[in-house]
Amino acid sequence: MKILQHRYSKVVLVALCLSCVLSSCDKKRQYTRSGNSDYKDKAFAKANENYEKALKEDSTFSPALFNRGNSFYMASDSNYSAAIDSYSKFLSKPMGKTKKDSLQYADAFYNRGNSLFSLSQANPQDSASNKYLKQAALDYQNSLLLNPQDSNAKYNLALCLWLMKNDNQQQNNQNQQQNQQMLEAIKVNEKKILEKTKKKPQETQKPQNEKDW
Repeated sequence: MKILQHRYSKVVLVALCLSCVLSSCDKKRQYTRSGNSDYKDKAFAKANENYEKALKEDSTFSPALFNRGNSFYMASDSNYSAAIDSYSKFLSKPMGKTKKDSLQYADAFYNRGNSLFSLSQANPQDSASNKYLKQAALDYQNSLLLNPQDSNAKYNLALCLWLMKNDNQQQNNQNQQQNQQMLEAIKVNEKKILEKTKKKPQETQKPQNEKDW
């Protein structure tokens, strides 16, 4: 089976190129540029430190929020919940009206979907696993609304739907098995009760004395 399709490196490298041409030298951009450089070197923990510094300067700074989510996901000890939180904060801001803005939001939905998917598969037996899978599918759908040509999002959405269908079938099979076991138990119990309550053979009654005339 193909693995989940992702594009973290591509998105961050684009963000890196855009950030490098910015003329502003304020701290949040400096920290973000440093974080992007660390990310490119796969020093994800160090990248996160720089993104955190940028966000201390401006907690709503979109490039730092987006790329911090990526570094949380890509780290060896992936923190999917933290990645989801970072993407959610990015997506909570109003989307701009340009095509570039819509594509950035499509990528944020896509990457959050990947984080939710990974979280759902980290412990498939967890009761919340199916909930995360449904949320991932919704994020892929939202990504496709903004970028309908994204083949990776289409693939990942199909994968989510396939897994959810299988989960439902397994659940139905388990329910049917449990129902069958209950029926068998009831039948056994009924048999035992019947055996205990069988009527004893009636004794032969003596004929009554005939009446005198």
